[in-house]
Amino acid sequence: MAQNNQLDGGAWLNEVGQKQPRLAALLQKMIDHVNNGFKALAATGGGEIGPPAPPASVTVSAAATGETVHVQISHPDPFLQKGAQYFTHVGVNDPNFVQPLTIDHGASRTPHPFTLPTMDSGGATVKYYFRSFAQYHGSARSPYTYWGTEQSPTAVTLNGSTKHTLLPSTGSGTGDNSGRQPAGLGDTLVRAPGNKPKRTLGSV
Repeated sequence: MAQNNQLDGGAWLNEVGQKQPRLAALLQKMIDHVNNGFKALAATGGGEIGPPAPPASVTVSAAATGETVHVQISHPDPFLQKGAQYFTHVGVNDPNFVQPLTIDHGASRTPHPFTLPTMDSGGATVKYYFRSFAQYHGSARSPYTYWGTEQSPTAVTLNGSTKHTLLPSTGSGTGDNSGRQPAGLGDTLVRAPGNKPKRTLGSV
C-alpha cells in the first residue's frame, strides 16, 4: 500500500509476519530503503510530494552604475527538505510575467550576480520585474514570491550603455516551448497535450 506517497506494508505485512517473520523483516527493510531513497531525492515513486513553502522574501539589488543585478532569496522554512532548487522569473517590460526569462539558481538562495541590458536595441530603457520560487524534483513549484507585490511588482532599471533586445523566452523544464507556462522544472512529468501534474498512486 502507499500512504502519503510512502510505501507501507500495512495489514499485508502483518499477515506475512505472523507466518514468516524473517520474510516480513526483509520486506520491511526493503520498504524502508525505498522510502528513504526517494525522500533523499525529494521525490516519490507513487505521485508527487508536496511543494516547498514559498520563499519568505526576494530582494533585488542593481548596481548604481553598470548592469549588474543580484537576487537574494530568503527561505527560512524549518521543514525544508533536501533537494530544493530555486528559480527567478524576470519579466522584461512585463509586470504580469506572461513570458518571463527563467533563471535557474540551483540550490543557492543567493547566487552570483548576472547582467541585463539597460536598453532595448532601439535605445528605450527596459523595466525588469522579478519573482522567485522553490521546487523539488518530485513536486510542483511553490507559490511565487515577488520583488514588490504580486499586484504591484517593483520595476528595476539599470544604468549602463548596452542596447540589446532580448530574445523571447521559450520557458524551462516540461513547460510549453512558447514560454507561457513558466514553472522551473515543469508542472508535468512529461510534456504532452492534456497531461496532468498529478500521477495516479499505485499499490503494493
